[in-house]
Amino acid sequence: MHEVSSRAVAAADFNSVRRVEGFAAIREAYPAYLTDESKFSCKPFDFLFFPRHEAELCAVLQEMGRRGIGVTIAAARTGLVGGCVPPGGALVSLEGFDRVTKIAWDEWAGEWRLRAESAVSLRTIARQLAEKRFPDLERSADARIREAFVSFRQDPQSFFYPPDPTEMSASLGGTVATNASGARTFRYGPTRAWVRGIRVMLADGEVLDLARGKVFASPAGEFLIRDSHGRDRRVRLPSYRIPPTKNTAGFFTAPAMDLVDLFIGSEGAFGIITEVTVGLLPRTPKISVVQFLSSDEQAIRLVRALREDPRLRLDFLEMYSEAALGLLRERQARDARSVGTPPIPQRARSALFFELDFDPAAGPAAKEALAEVLASCGTSPADSWAAYEPRELERLKHFRHILPETINAIIAERKKKHPGLHKLGTDLAVPDEHLETMWDFYRESLARAELEWVAFGHIGNNHLHINILPRDMADLEKALDLYGRFAEQAVAFGGTVSAEHGIGKLKAKFLKAMYREEEIEQMRAVKRALDPQGLLNPGNLFETSPCALPGRP
Repeated sequence: MHEVSSRAVAAADFNSVRRVEGFAAIREAYPAYLTDESKFSCKPFDFLFFPRHEAELCAVLQEMGRRGIGVTIAAARTGLVGGCVPPGGALVSLEGFDRVTKIAWDEWAGEWRLRAESAVSLRTIARQLAEKRFPDLERSADARIREAFVSFRQDPQSFFYPPDPTEMSASLGGTVATNASGARTFRYGPTRAWVRGIRVMLADGEVLDLARGKVFASPAGEFLIRDSHGRDRRVRLPSYRIPPTKNTAGFFTAPAMDLVDLFIGSEGAFGIITEVTVGLLPRTPKISVVQFLSSDEQAIRLVRALREDPRLRLDFLEMYSEAALGLLRERQARDARSVGTPPIPQRARSALFFELDFDPAAGPAAKEALAEVLASCGTSPADSWAAYEPRELERLKHFRHILPETINAIIAERKKKHPGLHKLGTDLAVPDEHLETMWDFYRESLARAELEWVAFGHIGNNHLHINILPRDMADLEKALDLYGRFAEQAVAFGGTVSAEHGIGKLKAKFLKAMYREEEIEQMRAVKRALDPQGLLNPGNLFETSPCALPGRP
């Protein structure tokens, strides 16, 4: 089936929706809403809305549509590409959409599924799953929801939500809108792989309630969406090919694809996700390892060996370059407690951080397999840290996340002398066969440019974050030029200009490095079919909006 109907929502009284009007009042009372983690600057906007439910959200969209005012959507504001930063018009915060609404067993799929509103954070989901305490469900007025939750609590196993975007304060809806991914993508795939259904409000306030496996594209690559007035929206999918890597650049498309997938990773370009259903997995014992190595090149060799050995099932595979370890050593020397680990070995010039299944009762097979792989690359378990107990696992996880904090502190200090300075962090990924070549291109280009840099991140997916730390504005100009060349090379290798952070406003110019103009026009056509006024999230993805940007520029 490729046809589906949207449903009307009874709009609330627009005047009852909590709001702040006037940019001066917004800036004074709510300065945090002017940007996201990218620190990209907004343009003056006139309205900040706080709807509590779909009826109020519908009222806002319909009124803004009547006035021709663009609407930018925000929740946790943890994005890194300026996606929730208004270019004018109105900002709608979904922070009031913060309830877990259901946990139930799906008999056909054989899994527990959790349904939550879009602003529920990943941290909240992880904590409540670990404790099996969900206050929203315990006090639900629906007896069936309470009964299903009781069954979940009685299940002797512990469960978790597999996607692992780095920022646990991110909202569930935001991670779906960007198809967010992180370390555990190496084993479990990105957010898309775990979304079982979504509820999404279109620009005119009508709602689609979509379950995966129900609505697929026609053989001609089309969906037909009929609204409550009998009017049809015909959506034709883009014909480009998605790269065989982690990817969050552009709209997803595939033959006979599920309509759910059109909205995942669309960055809110044509629909606002209000509720999400996700699959859960049983939690199994793990061991985390930080393996110290003699060089970055040895680390690259070990990555390939770990990936290719069928005996090892790694959840994630991360890298710290020589310069990254150097920064962490310096931090340990200044404040060892903030790092929270033993001293980094002085002989270590690189490191890999990985996690794998580990059951002591199952015998030594996994341990022996790991030792063999390490030996084949000239190292051993003696050159590692390992953690099995929950407290030690958390210490290594903290070690993984402290590096970006350290880098940001360096840039903040340099900004005192050069206010326009900022770091540049790549978000590129390439297919497996180009990992070594891309690494060499990074290293040689940065050496020629005489720029300071560190590399870390998701090397298991060939997705390293090369962080360039400019010392002055001349360095920044060289870094910006180099970033463009890195993006072009990643695309030439069949990769992507954005592996996990999306395009937003900051990376719109790089879309042209990856897609031809006619392919970008196909994306615009999808936007026009579902949002003909260009009302939703104007300025995201495209350097110029597919329609005139509504609202004040």
